[in-house]
Amino acid sequence: MAYFKFISMSFQRAISYRVEYFMAVLNAFLYIFIFTSVWRTLVPDGSTKNGLTSAQLTAYAVLSTLVKASYGRKDSLLSTRIRSGEISSDLLKPFHFPLMYLCDTIGASLFQLFSRALPLLVFCVFVFDIRLDMHAETFAKFIPLYLLSFLLFFLMSFLISSMAFYFTDIFPFWIFYYALITLTSGAIIPVDFFPEEMQKLLYSTPFPYLFYFPTMAILGRDLVFSYPELVLRYLVLIGSALLLSWMSYRSGIRKLTIAGG
Repeated sequence: MAYFKFISMSFQRAISYRVEYFMAVLNAFLYIFIFTSVWRTLVPDGSTKNGLTSAQLTAYAVLSTLVKASYGRKDSLLSTRIRSGEISSDLLKPFHFPLMYLCDTIGASLFQLFSRALPLLVFCVFVFDIRLDMHAETFAKFIPLYLLSFLLFFLMSFLISSMAFYFTDIFPFWIFYYALITLTSGAIIPVDFFPEEMQKLLYSTPFPYLFYFPTMAILGRDLVFSYPELVLRYLVLIGSALLLSWMSYRSGIRKLTIAGG
């Protein structure tokens, strides 16, 4: 029950910052407006680009942005506690810190999903005339991919956060990480637009599995891999990220030294 309490507390904290909430909604809408305008200019109505019509690219721009916006980010939670020394007291408390980190992220993500992503989706359906594949089969494919991509996103973020045990400043790691996400995850540019050899290379990395595949699934588009193979690839990536993040965290805990009082 303690972990459910962490989810609830994270959700309530997000509610309390109303100005931050409205700014986040405005920021997401501006991203959507810019990307949809770009695709409508590059691919006029009635034409296609890499098999995607103008309407599909507009829908892709909206949905990929909302999938990304629905993920709560707790980038500084671990690094701040390490710098301040609070991590030492956290380790003495009757909960597992990585699970607390996960629950805190889940609470923030639930808030983002219900108060930001879903209202913006309803708004964009009417404003940008988005057509969604509302079949049950589509959602049955999308929901598992969405949850798996969220878990992969969390583990990769936790892995980078754990670098704070070894480096005094991990901000450059975050800059590099989010630059890679922007370019290769499909958050802005569908992976279909890259050269074929580049696509094959990207499919061997975790990045397209964050936003590209869940977005293509909710659009009802054919996926590059069969659905069982895609799920298996997610599980392999999640297992690898889990192992690396756990090793980094445990090694960091063993070498942790808190100075001061």
